Amino acid sequence: MKKNILIILSIIMLFALVFYLGNGHYFSSDQPQIVENGAVNLDVDQLSKPIKLKGKWSFYPNVLIAPWESLDSYKNKRITINVPEDLHDYMQPNEEGISMGTYHIKVKVPVEGQYGLYIRTIRQSNRIFINGVEVGAKGNPSTTIEDYRTENDDKYTVFARSDHKELDIVIQVANFHYPQAGIIYPIEFGSMEAIQHHYRLKVLADAFISIGYIIFGIFYIIFYGQKRRSKEELFFGLFAILLGFYMSFINQKVFFLLMPPILTIDQIRLQLGILPLVLICLTLFIYYMYPQLTKKKIIYLIIFLLGIVFVVYGIYNPFTKNHRATSEEAVINRQLAYIALTAPVVLFNVWILIRVMLKRLEGARYILIVLAAICCYAILLVINFLTDMPFDYSEIVLFLLVLIGFTSLLNYRANVAFLRIQALSEELITHNQMKDEFLLKTSHELRTPLNGILNLSRSLMEGAQGPLKRAQQEQVILIHNVAQRLGYLVEDLLFSSNHMTGEVRVSPRAVRVNVINEVVEEIRSVMSRNSNVRIITEVDLALPAMLTDELRFKQVLYNLLHNAIQHTEVGEIVVTAHTHNRQMVIQVSDTGLGIPPQDIEHLFNAFYQVRGNHKKEGLGLGLSIAKNIVEKLNGVIQVTSSLGEGTTFTFTMPLAIDEQVNNEHLGAIVTHTSTEVLQLDLPLFYKGNDKKILIVDDDHINIKVLADILALKGYTVIGVDNGFDCVNYIKSNQVDCMLIDLMMDGMSGYELCKQVRKQYDMLELPIIVLTAIMKHSDLVQTLQVGANDYLQKPVAMDELLLRIESLLAVRQSSLDAIEVEMNYLYSQVTPHFIYNTLNTIIGLSYSDMDNTREALYCLATYFRAKLNVHYRNSMILIEEEIELVKAYLYIEKMRFGDRLTIKYDIDESIQLMIPALSLQPLVENAVFHGISKKPEGGTIEVSIQREGQFVRIKIHDNGVGIPAKKLQQLINEESSRIGFSNPLKKFKLMKNASFRLYSEEGKGTTILILLPEGDGA
Repeated sequence: MKKNILIILSIIMLFALVFYLGNGHYFSSDQPQIVENGAVNLDVDQLSKPIKLKGKWSFYPNVLIAPWESLDSYKNKRITINVPEDLHDYMQPNEEGISMGTYHIKVKVPVEGQYGLYIRTIRQSNRIFINGVEVGAKGNPSTTIEDYRTENDDKYTVFARSDHKELDIVIQVANFHYPQAGIIYPIEFGSMEAIQHHYRLKVLADAFISIGYIIFGIFYIIFYGQKRRSKEELFFGLFAILLGFYMSFINQKVFFLLMPPILTIDQIRLQLGILPLVLICLTLFIYYMYPQLTKKKIIYLIIFLLGIVFVVYGIYNPFTKNHRATSEEAVINRQLAYIALTAPVVLFNVWILIRVMLKRLEGARYILIVLAAICCYAILLVINFLTDMPFDYSEIVLFLLVLIGFTSLLNYRANVAFLRIQALSEELITHNQMKDEFLLKTSHELRTPLNGILNLSRSLMEGAQGPLKRAQQEQVILIHNVAQRLGYLVEDLLFSSNHMTGEVRVSPRAVRVNVINEVVEEIRSVMSRNSNVRIITEVDLALPAMLTDELRFKQVLYNLLHNAIQHTEVGEIVVTAHTHNRQMVIQVSDTGLGIPPQDIEHLFNAFYQVRGNHKKEGLGLGLSIAKNIVEKLNGVIQVTSSLGEGTTFTFTMPLAIDEQVNNEHLGAIVTHTSTEVLQLDLPLFYKGNDKKILIVDDDHINIKVLADILALKGYTVIGVDNGFDCVNYIKSNQVDCMLIDLMMDGMSGYELCKQVRKQYDMLELPIIVLTAIMKHSDLVQTLQVGANDYLQKPVAMDELLLRIESLLAVRQSSLDAIEVEMNYLYSQVTPHFIYNTLNTIIGLSYSDMDNTREALYCLATYFRAKLNVHYRNSMILIEEEIELVKAYLYIEKMRFGDRLTIKYDIDESIQLMIPALSLQPLVENAVFHGISKKPEGGTIEVSIQREGQFVRIKIHDNGVGIPAKKLQQLINEESSRIGFSNPLKKFKLMKNASFRLYSEEGKGTTILILLPEGDGA
């Protein structure tokens, strides 16, 4: 507190000292009265500096004496008065309210020369004549209101040459209802050089202050424009600029000296109109500095109030209609009204600054400096406004203190912010290192359980613990695929983390530029044909080889292309390559959305994604990984982008030296020559065991290499070189596994996968895709539409064989699961059927032994069928199932007699494999639940006919039908009737089978089954 009081007292004393030194001479009574009876005689010593003409001047009240008129004719009006002094007691207003008079003084000088006067203030208009010549005027003193013009506290100089070492000075003055009149402050006299020097110093001081404020404000507006965050900088800059202009409007009025002549009334409007704007900016500056101390509603109210003041005093006053005051009281009232409107705003800001100090908020001591300076200056300003008391040089003190205070405050806050940022930066660096370590450790820790999940799920798929049901197998496959995708994500995290720790390993060698075309062609093959994006390559294959890691290079190119595809909805992506300064320069350009300039510098940061991008996918590691790889391979990567036009990524790779190129070229010649010579006779066929592997690749060398290795392992191998031959082959031949090259002419591997999946699902026919692109989770997601797995070329044969063995085991486990489920269903249906049959035979034995024998024969037929199910495959010929159906219906016919009518419509030529005991339970269900419930009995129809490429099986009865609710339960497999639910489950296990059920109460039930005829051929 003591320091604060000391600061306040120091500032008050500083203002008092400057006020006394700069203006004390205007009020001092000790200064000599050198003018006596309207004349003064000056010597050389007195003229060494400007001297104040204080003393007894001649004055002629109520007349304006022209220079050509003789003063003797007005000698009866002449009086002597003290100058400076208010003239109100000596002048009487005329009929129009104008008071007037004429000053006269003779100044005798020691030598002839040019002399001048510095006029501080003469109220309210004046005109000066020296030796009969008009040398200056402010306003227009006149006896009529029509010609009268006022001045505006104008300071100016006039100059004239002495005549016989004498200057005869006549000053006309006039006043219209202003509180002060006449010469208010002493007029200074001296040589022209002394007066000019004195005046220029005052003008330069005012100009320095005004320009200093303006430049100071411009700097802070520029600072705000660079960051656009700290609004207090903006409003402080505006405050300083407006305050600088205000300073140029007062005192020596530097602004008006530089401008063309401006009317007095317009000068006053500028002076009064700019102050509300200054206060608005000051209020907003303080508000944004300390928003916790003020409510927004109060700020809006203050701005509204000051806006009204600005309009009324600066533009148009609707109350006075911009007319001059008609009385002295009116002038004073206008001054008081202006103060009453602006003073509360000043007091409000002072109160806020006081609260800042009381609460000891940030920078309170610097606020105290500004507050004390503004208060001191405001007091002087109000006194000047009301009394015209001068306070020269006080604005310099205000300027320096405001400059020191606010600059120190803003610098203090900037330093505090810098220290906070520095501390945060150090903390962020530490956290970033911890994040890298966390990612690295987490990725390593995730690898172990993920590998466990992958191995366990693979073991379950392969049936190591016994065959699973089909639905269970599909869920395990889903678990395996999700774990695999998570594994690729962990690999990306590991790669990114390893680069940060410097553990990324690369194996540079000479790589030809055709690798670019390979990657582009493969990406094209997995793109949708309906895509509105084209990928164009402009790569000269004659370009020299690069020294790079081929796998890592492919990963970089893929990441850039993948990024371009993601952000280009319509247009094209162009890949180009050329050499420059022993570097291969590769560019990937797109016509997509473009990247905002503020995001470009962060684009290669790990996990960074462009704001406002609605297609945010992945973790944002792709570009970061690409940059890491390029730099590890001694290249550079950069990006240019135009928002709305597209983006270009450019990266470089060093060129390979001649020796490296020659070694790689030799290997390339051998391969190329072999490709030209070798033409296989397709389809290639190697006989082996019962596991058939189909290879699809348009490169015959690849077919030969893969076929030879697989044949050595005992597999039966078939090889074709296009997708069309592959589709035709699997239509008529069984295949256990397929190897497909992703990039082929005609039908791509991606399209071939989709075609195969129309006929076989992933469990029936596993597919391994061979790709040239690095492992990437997005590519995996795309390929898994049709493929079970994929391997990158060049293929590691040990890994390929392991993948094939695993997928074959999964397929076999799926087949075993179907058989187990079928056998389970058979075991469920057997007791139910036997119970019904034995009841029928017992009933017949009491009345008809012949029919009983026939029934027993039919029962023997059933047992034979049942035993065949247990000892043979679960699929049987349809004629065997029909034989069982007929045997059962014969028994039921013996039981029901005329109440049961049987109709057969069976095409005996149909050869089809169906699940055993699949039709007989349905027929039994129709008899038991349909016909037997009807007193008069009914009819059973069994129809088996061809319908296109399908066999249509129809079982119809005209029994009691099934209620709608029960029907829906049967269709949704929610019923406990095993006679219906078991056959339904069996047919659902068959590929491309269709099962439909129709029923209406009182009319009967129809079952329709459609089976593809080729399945049993």
